Amino acid sequence: MPGRAAAWPTLVKSLSELLQAANTEGLSARSIARQAQALGYSLNHDTAARYLRGDHGRPDEDTLLALASVLKLPLAPLRKAAQLPSEVTEPYRPPPEASRLSRRQRRAVDEVIRAMLEPGRATSAGPGRSRAARRGDAEPPNR
Repeated sequence: MPGRAAAWPTLVKSLSELLQAANTEGLSARSIARQAQALGYSLNHDTAARYLRGDHGRPDEDTLLALASVLKLPLAPLRKAAQLPSEVTEPYRPPPEASRLSRRQRRAVDEVIRAMLEPGRATSAGPGRSRAARRGDAEPPNR
């Protein structure tokens, strides 16, 4: 999609500018990573540096949480700057009946959730899939 590709540099710039503005103490990437690790996150200094300078991909939730915690930023503006849903919700908890799922079934549910959150992954049709399959319509009969 041309619109997404054109918006991506703005997204990176917006998120990085927000992080730089929030870094009022002028913390180095190493210092941000150390503080994040002290808080229990696994953010490394290279990742922190890439986000500060705008040289990164789409952020994952753990990275946003770590940066928000260290820079004392609310999570909603970080998500918004990253063009992600900015509503802050509680972590997903499956219904009680989910306790009957096998380990394999639980992994499958987790993968469905991840697929729903990855842009383009769940909606793009792979090779050999018709337009009908992408839309959810019935496949035409093979001739």
